[in-house]
Amino acid sequence: MLADGLSLGIYKVLLEHLSGTPFGERIVSAEKVIAALRGRKSPTEIDLIRGAINTTATIYNNTYGYAKPGMTEIQIADFMQAQLELHDVEPAWEKDHCPIVNAGAQSAFGHVGPTDAIIQPGQLLHIDFGVKQDSYCSDIQRLAYFLKPGENAPPPPVQLAFSAIIKAIQAAVQAMKPGIPGKAIDKIARDIVMDATGTEYMHATGHHLGRLAHDGAGVLGPEWEKYGDTPNYLLEAGHVYTVEPSIVLEVYGLVAVEEDVLVTATGAEFLSEPQTELILIGPS
Repeated sequence: MLADGLSLGIYKVLLEHLSGTPFGERIVSAEKVIAALRGRKSPTEIDLIRGAINTTATIYNNTYGYAKPGMTEIQIADFMQAQLELHDVEPAWEKDHCPIVNAGAQSAFGHVGPTDAIIQPGQLLHIDFGVKQDSYCSDIQRLAYFLKPGENAPPPPVQLAFSAIIKAIQAAVQAMKPGIPGKAIDKIARDIVMDATGTEYMHATGHHLGRLAHDGAGVLGPEWEKYGDTPNYLLEAGHVYTVEPSIVLEVYGLVAVEEDVLVTATGAEFLSEPQTELILIGPS
């Protein structure tokens, strides 16, 4: 009932008031109308989302220049939140977990706040972060590996997982175009990750982006019960989606990258420079 502005209780009260009239049976959800309104972005809205993405990219560049082994997740989060103030923008979601910072395999994955977990050489630093700027949001994930002394490249399992994630993102974006259901895009990305690793990520490949970090109604997701009918919603020109497959490596941490993508009349385009190379940070 969220799309209709009604709680379940108020809906039941409304039905009681309409009892004995033909109108109760005529009530239908406004979900599809609201979904279309929020999902279809105007050129002005797309420009505003680009602006939020550009600010996010700047903050990411500053953060990975700041991050060093021995720092905690909390220190990284504090630095990024200070950058929010510096750029006069807001977090794209609740401040207590924007950014989400994962330092290595000991970190709890998901929508959780930063902890005292320490960045160690030989581990991944994954960050999920977005800003709200001029009322519109970004939602981007970036990934770095901290080299051990004597290493000049990440270990093979990290390289394999990162390569699979980038391949999945690129293939999904290449397939995105109006008229395609979200579940079809999810399957493309999901199959690539499963073929490479034998494991499946337990979340949708992507979601709408706009005035909220999770906006609109359709998802790039599988037909799981929790997603209802939303994986069957068709992509349309003007939709802005995230694309964010993931892999968990028990030794090294979370391998995940997230890009923001615009569906156009003929296909799709990245709204920012996509990450295609793992950020490498040498030992201090």
